Amino acid sequence: MTPISMFRPDRLALVLLLALAAGSASAAAPARKASSSRTQQMEEAQRRYERGKEFYEESDFRAALVEFQRAYELAPSYRLLYSIAQVQYQLQDYAGALGSFQQYLREGQADIPAQRRDEVQREVERLRSRVASLDIVTQPVGAQVSVDDQPVGRTPLSEPVVVSAGRRKVTAELPGEPPVTRIVDVAGMDTLRVQLDFAPPPAQKPVAAQAPVSSVPTAATPGLTARAEPRGFPWKLWTATGALAVGAGVTAVLASSAASDLKTQRDTFGVTRAQLDDASSKAKTMALTSDILTGATVVAAGISAFMTFSGGSSAEAAAPSVTVGVGPGSVGVAGAF
Repeated sequence: MTPISMFRPDRLALVLLLALAAGSASAAAPARKASSSRTQQMEEAQRRYERGKEFYEESDFRAALVEFQRAYELAPSYRLLYSIAQVQYQLQDYAGALGSFQQYLREGQADIPAQRRDEVQREVERLRSRVASLDIVTQPVGAQVSVDDQPVGRTPLSEPVVVSAGRRKVTAELPGEPPVTRIVDVAGMDTLRVQLDFAPPPAQKPVAAQAPVSSVPTAATPGLTARAEPRGFPWKLWTATGALAVGAGVTAVLASSAASDLKTQRDTFGVTRAQLDDASSKAKTMALTSDILTGATVVAAGISAFMTFSGGSSAEAAAPSVTVGVGPGSVGVAGAF
């Protein structure tokens, strides 16, 4: 594409002054203050335009685009759209350049010289081969859609979104939902449908109705007495007793080893006080743990033996519940018999 063809600054100033004159010709005397504010906007637009030219000459196209767009916001003129389109082309924003050139032709109409109009028409045809159309739909509708992090509207969109050819990121957002994103590769003149679906709410499992359980009393047979069902063998208690016994044996071995290490370090030259304190603390801890587990084993064995050899009970008696708790320096036993 040919380099940007900037119109002369004095011509831009003339355009801005003519616009100011046209806007103030029909204004009455009370509107002079507004006219002064408008003059300041025109002057600011001129400064923005000049600064944009400097950025463009330094190949800082992104900064040049911002300055030209700001100048257009302050003083809309179709001539500025030509410069904006040229910078967008340099940034490879082909979709943006196409839109700016088309807007330039619409707003300029007969004021655009024939040679310039033909030139812009050729650029428009070239750009059409470098853009694609995305038909973006979401489920549910009402999502805010952005392409390459630039908002394009809320679904349902009135028309497809024109994007530059290449890899594009399409994102849809709904309040209270995580964003949905798709990465699509589009070629020039493609038309692609992009479907973005939000996850449906989790289905709630139906709660099965439970029939009421009625209690029917059983009539007692005359001359017979209810026979108590014997309790089963207390396997859980004996299993817990065995586990405690194994733990007591292991900690006893560890306590003996810790005591031996402490004796060795006391007899070793050069051992620091901190090392001796650490070894002593370890030996005391292991010895205390071993004593506690041994005591817990004895208590659990006694309870297990009692439950095994105790007499029978009625069929309605509740099953025994025994809890053995081991804490620092203590053993706690709680149960219901």
